[in-house]
Amino acid sequence: MWAALAAGIIGRVQGQDDLFQRIARFEHDVGDGGWDWLGGPRGLALGLAMSVAMVPVTILLGYVAFGSAGDADAESSSGFGGKLCGTVWLLMMAALGAYWKRQRLAGHFQSAYRRLGSADPDERQRGLTDLMINARRGWGEHRRIARALCEYLRRAPDPHPGEGGKRQLAFTMLADQTLNVRAKQALDLSGAALQGVRAVDAELPGACLRGADLRGARLQRANLRGADLEGALLEGANLEGAQLGR
Repeated sequence: MWAALAAGIIGRVQGQDDLFQRIARFEHDVGDGGWDWLGGPRGLALGLAMSVAMVPVTILLGYVAFGSAGDADAESSSGFGGKLCGTVWLLMMAALGAYWKRQRLAGHFQSAYRRLGSADPDERQRGLTDLMINARRGWGEHRRIARALCEYLRRAPDPHPGEGGKRQLAFTMLADQTLNVRAKQALDLSGAALQGVRAVDAELPGACLRGADLRGARLQRANLRGADLEGALLEGANLEGAQLGR
């Protein structure tokens, strides 16, 4: 029995559907934005519950792996039991570690997002900087970062003198290679205030720029294939070499 179970689980781990690779993908996968609860109280509570549950599980697996020693096949059973329990334990620890890394990344995003919505210009600048740092730590929050930047750019500009620089930084993060291309699909920049932004070679295919204010923007060689520019203000915009249309 131990042989069959061990062979089945170990084969599963080493097979096409490698569970360890799936766990690693969870940590960095851009996904579809369905993990919005990560980084908040619910995510923290789940992580703590899993961590506490690992204590009795570890004790149980250790007992199963090393505590059986009474029959004639004790040595053989112990060998197969140890492989089986060791594999299960490693999988669970890998999953727990990946979860906490993702939870911490999401927590950093939540903090930066709150700063970005602050009325204090310095806090907004810090929020943008934190989002950039978060993006470089891993892909896990790239989709939420993209949504947060679009939301910021759709808001009416603050009269603060440094607002233009903040909007330039936010647009640059969307337009360059800071974010994974999967996280930038169908960006909603409708009505965004983007006067004078500079984004040569920008990668914004399929973006919704309907009604956006792009007056004086420098978008030479930008990839705007499939972008919706209906009603956009383009007076003085430089679109030389830009890819437009479908």
